Amino acid sequence: MTRLHRLLVGLALLHASVARGEPLRVPVAAGGRALLPVVVAEHSSKRVQDAARTLADYLGRIADARFDVISRTEVKGIFVGTVRDFPGLWRGRTPGDENTAQRERYLLFSDSRGVSVIGASDLAVENGIWDLLYRLGYRQFFPGPTWEVVPHNKNLSVQVLADETPSYMLRFIWSGYGFWDGNNKPFNQWLQRNRMPGGFIMNTGHSYEGILSRNRATFEAHPEYLSLIAGKRTTHGQFCLSNKGLQALVVADALRHFKDHPDDDSVSVEPNDGEGWCECPACASLGSISDRAVVLANAVSSALEASFPGKYVAMYAYSTHSMPPSIPVASRVLVNVATAFLRKGATVDGLMEAWRRQGVRQIGIREYYSVIAWDRNLPGAARGGDLNYLKETIPHFHQMGARFLTAEAGDNWGPNGLGYYVASRLMWNVDEARNLDAIVDDFLAKAFGTAR
Repeated sequence: MTRLHRLLVGLALLHASVARGEPLRVPVAAGGRALLPVVVAEHSSKRVQDAARTLADYLGRIADARFDVISRTEVKGIFVGTVRDFPGLWRGRTPGDENTAQRERYLLFSDSRGVSVIGASDLAVENGIWDLLYRLGYRQFFPGPTWEVVPHNKNLSVQVLADETPSYMLRFIWSGYGFWDGNNKPFNQWLQRNRMPGGFIMNTGHSYEGILSRNRATFEAHPEYLSLIAGKRTTHGQFCLSNKGLQALVVADALRHFKDHPDDDSVSVEPNDGEGWCECPACASLGSISDRAVVLANAVSSALEASFPGKYVAMYAYSTHSMPPSIPVASRVLVNVATAFLRKGATVDGLMEAWRRQGVRQIGIREYYSVIAWDRNLPGAARGGDLNYLKETIPHFHQMGARFLTAEAGDNWGPNGLGYYVASRLMWNVDEARNLDAIVDDFLAKAFGTAR
């Protein structure tokens, strides 16, 4: 075959590939030499530029080559940026800023212009570069350099066509009892490199103590805002939720939160852990404990509709207020159903359905992957180490309508690390549950080699 013949055959194959919408295989490095620069737009954010440099650094480590980061967009290269940086490279309808489900959407594709990592937001771009590196063999199985896998390939090429949006908008695994010394930074790196914790910034933890602390002078002037227990107002309990002044204070505190933290998507009005509910006649007349908690959440929801449309007030379905209320739940109330401490024989599925019947539009799951008081960090004792549990529940909760999943865990990667890693994959794409065996096989092969 002559050189001209080979060229014509190559062009014919290229045309056929483009016609079918298939990605091209794009050479990125050869013999330890970079073939393409990493390209950013001149007006791209610092966060995007940092992501581009990270990609260039890791491609360099993989290919044993130096990848430059430039802003000359007319060249062929590896394009890294948002849809605003490279509007001509985005495919399909442009996602709006108000669409929280689309914040993390990104496209990966290889074509005649090179390779593109284009995201709906800065966070989406960051997720996209880690996904591209994952497809090239990179892994961060557990926190720390020991569990980072950087492959080596001096003749590197990319063939990719992917449109990615996560199954869960919030995907957060956190240590309930903190971290061993020095482990915070490696853990945060692990989150980022595994596309966590998500694009939805949620506050949903026990909040009454914080509200009291931020407004202590007002509570001192108005002790009637506190729970009445055994005839005395006390700070060691919940609030007097029937009190209109207390409701107004909590509403004002929530509005102040969004003024101070405009990027947050929710403010919490989750009651304190434990009991201590007000015993005054007015609170009793509100109904069940769930009714009382929802009365306050509804008040904040109404204020958000007027002042901060698009923001949410969050709470749990948990413990004494795990059962659904008898009153409707306002539109901006986001409920996370706990998978433990439920009352009256309730099930997670039953509670999700029941709360939704009362009007909840946004629902999530509050999980317990490891609690040291329960499992003592022993192998096989925690949900986080039970791969079959993760395989079953993460897709199931999503099928039931959950779009947020936050899991209490521990800094205990020996017994549960593989489970945490598997969970990170499934939270991004619940369909990966079908590939559990392959995920485990990949972990054993890349982390242990022949010692697998």
